[in-house]
Amino acid sequence: MRAMASGLVRTAGSVRYGLVAQTCSSATNFGLVVVAGHVLGPSGVGMLFVGLPAYFILLGLLQALVTTPLVARSSAGDAEERAVRARFAVTLAFAGLVPAVILLAAIGILLPDELGRGMLLFAPWLLPAVVQDLGRSIIFRDLSGPSTVVSDATWLLVMAATVPLAINIGTDWSVVGCWGIGAVSASAVVLAQVRWRPTSLVSAIAWWKAEASQFGRWLLLSGSLYHAASYASVLALVSILSPREFGGLRAVQTAFAPLTLLGPALSLPGLPMVSRLVGPSPRQALLLAVRLGAIIMTLTALYVVVLYSFPELLTFLFGAGFTEFRSIVVPIGISQVLLAPVFGLTLFLKAQQRGRTLFRLTSLYTLLNVGLAVVFAAIFGLQGAAWAAAVAALLYVAAMVIVIRPRRLAAAVPAPSG
Repeated sequence: MRAMASGLVRTAGSVRYGLVAQTCSSATNFGLVVVAGHVLGPSGVGMLFVGLPAYFILLGLLQALVTTPLVARSSAGDAEERAVRARFAVTLAFAGLVPAVILLAAIGILLPDELGRGMLLFAPWLLPAVVQDLGRSIIFRDLSGPSTVVSDATWLLVMAATVPLAINIGTDWSVVGCWGIGAVSASAVVLAQVRWRPTSLVSAIAWWKAEASQFGRWLLLSGSLYHAASYASVLALVSILSPREFGGLRAVQTAFAPLTLLGPALSLPGLPMVSRLVGPSPRQALLLAVRLGAIIMTLTALYVVVLYSFPELLTFLFGAGFTEFRSIVVPIGISQVLLAPVFGLTLFLKAQQRGRTLFRLTSLYTLLNVGLAVVFAAIFGLQGAAWAAAVAALLYVAAMVIVIRPRRLAAAVPAPSG
C-alpha cells in the first residue's frame, strides 16, 4: 500500500507539468474568445468560430497521423533515435501543413465575405500554431520538469502582452493577431528546444510509412468517427428536446467538463511514460496507466463536487434562466467521473499501438452514446438524455477493462495493427 501511494505521488508530480502546460494552452484559446467578445461583439465572435475550427481540424489530423504514433513508437528509444524521428516528424508536419494552409486561404478567398474573412484571419497563424503542439509533445517525450511548460507559457505571456495593443487597434485582424503572434513565439521556442533542423522529406515519408502510418490511420478513423457521431447526437437531441432544454444540457456539459482540460494534460507526460514501459514490462505499463487514471478520476471528482457545492454557479456563468438545470448536474458529473479512468487505459492501448482495438472501442462508445441519448431522451426527456451519458460511460469503461485483459499481459506486445 505504501509503495502504491509513493508511486501515485511520483506520477502526480509528472502529471503536474502537463496540467500547467495544458492550462496555459487552454487559456490562450479561451482568452481569444473573451477578447473578441469585448472588442468585436457577438458578430465578431461568430466570425471567429468560422476560422478557429480550421486550427482544431489540422491539430487533430497531425496528432492522429504523426504526433501520437511518434511518441508511442519512439519513447523507449535512445537519445539519437528519438532526435532523428523528431526531425522526421517536424519536417513531415511542415510539408503537410503548408499546402493545407494555402488551400484553406484559397477557400477563404472564395467564400462569401463573413465566412471567408473568418478563414483568412487564421490562415497566417495556423502553421506555427499546429507545429507548436507537435513540438511540445516531443519535449514531454524527452524531458521533464519546468522546461516542458516553457513553450505554452510563452504563448500565453506573449498573447497577454499584446492584448492591450489589439484592444487599442480594435480590428478583427489585431484580435486574432495577438493569438497568432503568441503561436509564432511559442513555435520558435519549442523548435529551439528540440533543436530541429530541416531533413530529407523523402526520408521523413519513408519513416512515416514504416513506423507511423498504420497506427496513425486507425487513430484518424477513430477520431473521425467520434466527431461525426458527436454531431449526429447533437442533431438528434435538438429534434427531440426543446431548444431551451438542449441549451441547458449543453451549458451544464460545458461547465462540468474538466476532462477537456485534464485529458490532454494527462496525455502529454503520460503517453511517453507508459510507452517506455510497455515493451519490457506490460504489467508495469498497465499499472502506471491505472495510476494515471486514478489521478485524473480523483481530480475530476473533486472538480465536480466543488462546483456542485455552489448552487448559483450556472446562474453566474450563463444567467438566471439556467438555474433550473442544476438537476442534471449529478448525472453529467457522474459521467465525467466514470469516463476519467478511460484516459489512463487509453494511454496503455496507444502505447501498445493497438489502433484497431481503439477504433472498435470508439465505435462501441459512439453507438452507446448516441443510441442511449436518443432512446432515453425520447422516453424520459432532459433527465433521460443526461443519465444516458452516465450509462454509456459505465458500459464503455467495462468494455475497455474486458478488452485489456490483464491476465494476458505476459504475452508479447500486440502488433501495431491492433
